[in-house]
Order: sequence, then C-alpha cells, then structure tokens
Amino acid sequence: MEELFETSFAHLDYRCVALYNASCSADFRLNYSNLILFLFISVMSVLTVCGNMVVIASIAAFKQLHTPTNFIIFSLAVSDFLVGAFVMPMQSLMTLDMCLQQMKSLCPMFHFISSIVGSVSLCNIVFAAIDHYFALWNPFLYTAKVTKKTMQICISCGWIASILYNVALYIGNSKGERKLVCVLQCAVPGNDTWGLIDIVFSFTLPCAVIISLYLLILRVALRHARAISTMQKTVSEKRKSFRNSQLKASKTLGIVVLVYVVCWIPGYTTLINLENLPDPTLSITSMLCLFYSHSCMNPFIYAISYPWFKKSLKLFFTLHKLA
Repeated sequence: MEELFETSFAHLDYRCVALYNASCSADFRLNYSNLILFLFISVMSVLTVCGNMVVIASIAAFKQLHTPTNFIIFSLAVSDFLVGAFVMPMQSLMTLDMCLQQMKSLCPMFHFISSIVGSVSLCNIVFAAIDHYFALWNPFLYTAKVTKKTMQICISCGWIASILYNVALYIGNSKGERKLVCVLQCAVPGNDTWGLIDIVFSFTLPCAVIISLYLLILRVALRHARAISTMQKTVSEKRKSFRNSQLKASKTLGIVVLVYVVCWIPGYTTLINLENLPDPTLSITSMLCLFYSHSCMNPFIYAISYPWFKKSLKLFFTLHKLA
C-alpha cells in the first residue's frame, strides 16, 4: 500500500483526508460549516461567471472598446471567468465530498487549473500596471508604440508563459525529494527548491513590480493633477481630456491593486507558514475564499469606475450600437 501512495500524488489525497477529517467513514455526514462553505462558493461562482461574462461580452461586442488597455481587462475577465466556471465548482463539489469518495480525481485537475488561471490573472495585473505607467509617463510615445496588435501579442505571451511555467513547476515538484502539502483534502506536490522558485516568481517578484509601478504611477498622476489645475486655456481640451482619463484609470488600477494585495498576499503567507498554523483547515478555507473574492470583485470594480462599462452594459441588453 505504501508503494501505491508514493507512485503519484493523486494517491496521497487520502492522507490529506485523514489529516483534515479524522472522522471520515462510510457514515460521514456533511456538517454545517461545510454546507455554508459550499453555499458561499456556489454564490461566488455564479456572481463571478455572470459579472465577467458581461465584461467579456461588452468588450467583444463593441469595436469602440477594442483598445490596448481594454484588451488587458478582457484577458483578466477571461481568467476570472475560468475561476468561476471551473475552479469554484470543483471546489464546491469537493466540499460536499470531504472524504473524496467520489471526487478524488478532481484534485490534480483542480490544482493545475487554479494555478494556471492564478498566474494569468497575476500577469494581467502586471500588464495593467505597466500599461498605465507607460501611458502616464509618455502619452505620445504610448499612443505611437502601444498598438492593439502589440498588446494582443503581450497578452498571448502571458497566457503561454503561465501555462508553461505551471507545467514546469508541476513536473519539477513531482521529481526529486517530495513533500506532502495538503490544500484541504487535496495533496499538492512540492519540494523545497521549486517551492522557493514559485514563491519568488509567483509572489515576491510580481508583488514588488506591481507595488513599485503603482507608486510611480501615483507620483506621475499627482504631478499631472497639479499640471492640469494650472493649465491655461491655450492648452487643448483634447490633451486635458486624455490626461483626465488617465488619472481616472490610475484610480481604478489603484483599486485593482489594493484588492489584489488584500486577497492574495494573506493567501500566499498562509501557504508559506502552513506547517506552523494551529488550525490549517480554517486558514486554507479563508485563503480560498479570499482568492475567489478577487475574481468576483473585479467586474464590479469596472462597473463602478468605467463609464464605458455602464453605457455598454445598457446598450448591450437593449441591442443598440455604442456611439
């Protein structure tokens, strides 16, 4: 039996079940906490799918919204939609079957898909920070250099790089000296070397880039705000309008970055200190809820911050064209 456990991490899932739920048996019954978690994830899944579908449909339906910045929003909405359409339902099913009597095969798929869409979301947020900084720092060069095709290539490279990175990470974690990491009842492959690489490239480096860029964006935005307040009538209204729109976009990016920091940093901190936590089940459950909240909240940030989103939403459902 021990050899069977060690052949693949899929066979180690029952060890995690025993760790998190020692009372598993044929008479296992769903308790209230699991039922509440199932309902919460189910509601979040519906909201995430519907909200991001509206963003995707709005940008896809109206050519006027086909801008480099909106392509990043579109890509982020697609990754968040995948979280709501696949990752959340798998997690809710495993919540109902805490002993993995029927859902054991979902663990590898759940871990792999959630890792990829998480990496893609992170890439999109980094792209958004770079895009806004470049647009504020040198708007004329930005208009000339950042085209739709350029942004599409960058986003495609981000998706491909995220998939290849997670494939390499999974293969690397499955070889050499492995350790058992339990994310609730699912066994996740891991070793110290690849774990350190993942912390650097999936957490430390992106966080440092995002926060640093936003501090630079905030600095440039404040300088532009002062410039706008002292502008004379000789300055064209078109230039004023462009800078005002970039300032508003900076505020929106700030909200997106803040939501990312609040939702993701505690989660990674939990994973790093998982072995030292007094109640890992509660910590991981809270971490998953934060992760899912991030995917659910992004569309509502757009709805509040972007006038085009509100207008396109109204026209989309009334079958009109965007002016």
